[in-house]
Amino acid sequence: MADMTTTDVFLREQLLDRRQRLEFVVAGSREHSDLVQLLDQVDSALERMNKGTYGICDFCHEDIGKEGLLTNPLTRFCLEHLSPAERSFLEEDLELASQIQREMLPKPHLVF
Repeated sequence: MADMTTTDVFLREQLLDRRQRLEFVVAGSREHSDLVQLLDQVDSALERMNKGTYGICDFCHEDIGKEGLLTNPLTRFCLEHLSPAERSFLEEDLELASQIQREMLPKPHLVF
């Protein structure tokens, strides 16, 4: 395995934690096909880390970028190569995050 940055270590720990939690839920669930698929995605990401191909776009073979991986550590494509549905989902997710952040800010008409 190549030298790991702090971000790489963080992402690996997040994936391993996600894997452990998914295994626990799958073991206690009768209907878990979606969870098994997600567990397979986590395993695939960990395998790519071990091979040194984690963070490389499956389409263009360029670096996805740490920001993209921090947003979704299971991503396999750079922004330019997301499907229209994936782009739409990402846009909705970013809009929701923005809305949550705005709601956390003090209202402009409030005086402290």
